[in-house]
Amino acid sequence: MVDVFDEVEEELRQDEYRELLRKWGPWVGAGAAAIVVAVSGYQFTSWRAQAAAAEASDAFVAAADAYEVGNLGAAQSGFEALAADGPRGYATLSLLRLGEIELESGNNDQAAQYFERAAERAPDQETRELSLYKAALARFDDLSYDDLAVRLQPLVEDSGLSILARELVAAAAMRDGRWDAARAEYELLTNTALNPLPGVAARAVQALAFIEQNAPAPVQSPAQAEDVPGDAGLPTDDASDVVPTQTDPAADADAPASPQDEENGQ
Repeated sequence: MVDVFDEVEEELRQDEYRELLRKWGPWVGAGAAAIVVAVSGYQFTSWRAQAAAAEASDAFVAAADAYEVGNLGAAQSGFEALAADGPRGYATLSLLRLGEIELESGNNDQAAQYFERAAERAPDQETRELSLYKAALARFDDLSYDDLAVRLQPLVEDSGLSILARELVAAAAMRDGRWDAARAEYELLTNTALNPLPGVAARAVQALAFIEQNAPAPVQSPAQAEDVPGDAGLPTDDASDVVPTQTDPAADADAPASPQDEENGQ
């Protein structure tokens, strides 16, 4: 008797399964098909990306080899093609290489344009910062201190290139005669706690020595001039009686010549 009940229960269970399959089978089949299509699409996309990366890698190496052997036309054509149609990473690297080629040819403006395009295409923050720094370096002769400081401020504040960016800003300040700004920037660069690059610190020390030798004396305010004990010992009524002493040019014959005199052979 127990076997009979078991058989009936099994039949009922099978009837329920068949009913469920008739009701939900098409949906389950469609879902399974969608999963298969999605997985296949992902695998195909991944394969295409890997194939494109491998192809771009070969093209980049070929362009680099052409440049190494002096075939500049083939190198530039290869890098240009990758910059236009290659994967983002290889496109950015190609733009950087094109910028370097233009720099070596003395075309700083064209080089800066390539570096700026590389910054726009860069796939990561570090490459973007490097591209921006190289663009500013290429335009150094054409940018004022203020323009350069604005361009490099994000790098100075927070980037892996903050030390080099600050040094470039300091150099622009010294070039434009912005002595106070240059002195402040170079003094920061001599602080070994902030600057771990010994080469930059050494250049900063040399720049500060140059500033001390060439920067004009700071202009004193009227209040500061009153406090300077220059002629305090002379009565004001007799100031007009003081006759300036004329110096004999021959008396200064042994004075050290200025750098300008030495340059002119005097």
